[in-house]
Amino acid sequence: MNIKKYLNNYLIYIIILFFFAIYFKFFENTYIILREAHGERLIKNYGYCERNSYGFIEHIEKKYKPKKNIHVYNDEVYPSSNSFIFKQDINFYENKIILLNYNEKNSKINLKNYSIIEKFKNCYFLKKND
Repeated sequence: MNIKKYLNNYLIYIIILFFFAIYFKFFENTYIILREAHGERLIKNYGYCERNSYGFIEHIEKKYKPKKNIHVYNDEVYPSSNSFIFKQDINFYENKIILLNYNEKNSKINLKNYSIIEKFKNCYFLKKND
């Protein structure tokens, strides 16, 4: 009788565990993590040159390897993208910025005051004119 009670309890725990695994998409999420590289998943979630534009910021970081932090401005309403490349205890460049999702009508940044270092769609890496 004890064995039967033990097996029933064990079976209930397995069913609950399986239910949670399906409910939280454990198998699907594990598959996605194993299939896609970390950078690809970030670009898929944050965009290349849309939303938070992780892909463009990472491209600038790899290509130019800045020694200081770069201010990142987004013309759309999204959380700050500074955290993608922020280096603690290092100052910001005074003359370089990254402008994401540029919208000429709503932008606080005037492109006439900057020279374009790199542009992809509506994302810019800019240097302030002297």
